[in-house]
Amino acid sequence: MACSEPRRPGFALPAVLAVTGVVTIVFLVAITALSSLQAEAASARSRVRFLQRAMTAEATLAYMLSTEPFRTNAVLTGAPRNANDIAGPSMADPVVSGLPTAEVRLDGRPYLMDLQGPLTVSIQDASGLINLARTAEPVHRRLAARLGLPPATAQTVYPLYLDYIDPDDLRTLNGAERRDYGVAGGPADRPMLRPSEWLAMKGVRDGVDPRRWNAVRQALVIEPAMTAFNVNTAPAAALEVMFDIGPAQAQAAIRRRETTPFQSLEEFLQTVGSTYVDDPERLYVFPGGRIVYEIRDGRSAWTWRGMIVLTPGGLVQPLWIKQTELMEAPRRAAADTTNATRFPYAPH
Repeated sequence: MACSEPRRPGFALPAVLAVTGVVTIVFLVAITALSSLQAEAASARSRVRFLQRAMTAEATLAYMLSTEPFRTNAVLTGAPRNANDIAGPSMADPVVSGLPTAEVRLDGRPYLMDLQGPLTVSIQDASGLINLARTAEPVHRRLAARLGLPPATAQTVYPLYLDYIDPDDLRTLNGAERRDYGVAGGPADRPMLRPSEWLAMKGVRDGVDPRRWNAVRQALVIEPAMTAFNVNTAPAAALEVMFDIGPAQAQAAIRRRETTPFQSLEEFLQTVGSTYVDDPERLYVFPGGRIVYEIRDGRSAWTWRGMIVLTPGGLVQPLWIKQTELMEAPRRAAADTTNATRFPYAPH
């Protein structure tokens, strides 16, 4: 009589469970990958849609800035252009066109555009910002102190800056060249390209308070070819650092220029009670022909930034667009359009 070998109890069930577990894990991984791909595709579609709208807004700004006349703190749309609208204040009597005019301020305030959805557009005269490429040593030191750097580091910021941008390997007093950076890299040995590069100098990034940097970042610019500074468009942070004044003095200047723009540096200094002048030869009360813009989406966290450089005497192009930058800050909400003034301009 043949006897069958007894089956081992409990063998089939663990095997089935193991196979089921593997299949489940594979299935979950596939679902997660598919979900990630869907999220990336949605982000890509959102980015493309935003870029289309942002570049339309950018083209509108470029057309306006190249065809409408400038004033001390604004673009005056609908008014006739004078020959020296970019070079400085006109001494001639203004010409009346009879057309309706509107001011578009150049002090970074938000304007609302509706281009297949809400956008906020901020335009800032670059000559109203702290130009790190053209400021003197005291300005660099005050900026360092404002950002929370220790006094010893703040005192050496300017020598560090000079060694960072010069092409040689000769260390200045209190400066730093490549051998001093160690594994951290070294100076670029060329002019800085963006304000955030200021943090790359030796010992600066570790000492800066990130919250203070975020608060002052919008008041910084890098533009070696620009020498002017405009007190009629500068934000409070730029006025405080450039002229060594306090918040109350800066706000007094901003309140005054809202109704009566400054016509001279002396008027500004009398208003704020300061005697500090970085360079008496600089033009302090008129836009410098370089405009920084920021376009934010009212539906997502996408932001488009850049600079429009006006070159009315150029034979090839009347303007240039440069330093463009697309950013998305997932933790930042969409642009707040509730307090934005509707953009008072449309190309004609």
